[in-house]
Amino acid sequence: MSFEVVTIGNATLYRGDCRLILPTLERPAAIVTDPPYGQKLNTNVTGKSVTGRAPGAGRPYLIHDKRRTAKGLHSTGLARQFPQGIKGDDEPFDPALILAAADRVLLWGAHKFGDRLPRGRWLGWDKVPTGKVRDQGDGELAWCNVKPDAVMRIFRLLWDGVCVGPEARHEVTAGVQRVHPTQKPVALMAWCLQFVEAPDGSVICDPYMGAGSTGIAALAAGYDFVGIELEDQYFDDACLRIEQAQQQTQLFELAPQQQPEQAGLAI
Repeated sequence: MSFEVVTIGNATLYRGDCRLILPTLERPAAIVTDPPYGQKLNTNVTGKSVTGRAPGAGRPYLIHDKRRTAKGLHSTGLARQFPQGIKGDDEPFDPALILAAADRVLLWGAHKFGDRLPRGRWLGWDKVPTGKVRDQGDGELAWCNVKPDAVMRIFRLLWDGVCVGPEARHEVTAGVQRVHPTQKPVALMAWCLQFVEAPDGSVICDPYMGAGSTGIAALAAGYDFVGIELEDQYFDDACLRIEQAQQQTQLFELAPQQQPEQAGLAI
C-alpha cells in the first residue's frame, strides 16, 4: 500500500483511503469527523434540491476573489467545478471502522446512519438561526460516545449561501472561502472538541478530512492532528489551509506584546 504523507508543523496529513490507512496508524485520543452520509450528493450545483440532481445540472459553485482595479478592490466570481460527487457517498456509511479506531468519537451527519450507532450523546448545529425556511436542511446532527447521558447542545451559526464568503456580514463567516461542498466552519469544529474531552496535547484524527477545518481547530486548541483525505483536490486545499493557519498562529505568537505603561504623576 502506497500513499503520500505531508507533515505541516504538528499536523500529519495522509492522501489516500482511510479504510486502508487508519488501521495502520497509532490509536488517536479522539476521532472528530464528517464522513460521507450515503446521500449521493451532487457537489457541482447550488440552489434548490441539490441532492439527486444529474451531474452538471444547476449553477456551479463560485470562487469569489478580490481583485484590485483602478476603482479599488473588486469582487470577481470564478466558476469552480468540484469533483463529481463525494467518494463513498454513493453507498450507506458504515461507522464500524471509526468506532473501532478510537475510544472517543464524534461523527457529523449521524442522523443519516443513527441505526448503526450505539447509544450516545447528540449535538446539533442550527445553520439558519434567523428562522428562514429554505429548500435544504436547517441544520445537522452529530453523535458523540463521550458522556452519553449528557444533555443535547446546539451550536448556532449562520451558514447559508451568501452568508458565507468575502461579502458576508458576519464576524465568523466573513471572508471564508468554501473550498469543499460540505465544508464545516472552523468555529463549529472548535466547539466540537470540548465534547470529546481529549487530554491536552494529544492527537485528534479526522479520517475524512475534506478541507481541513477539524485540523485547523485542533491545532489552534493545542492538539496534534492526523488527517486523511482521498480526493486530491480537497487534500491539496486542506494542506494549504492548515499551513496558512499555522503560519498565522506563529506570527501571532512571535508578535511583541505591548505592555501597559503607567503614566507619571504630575506633582
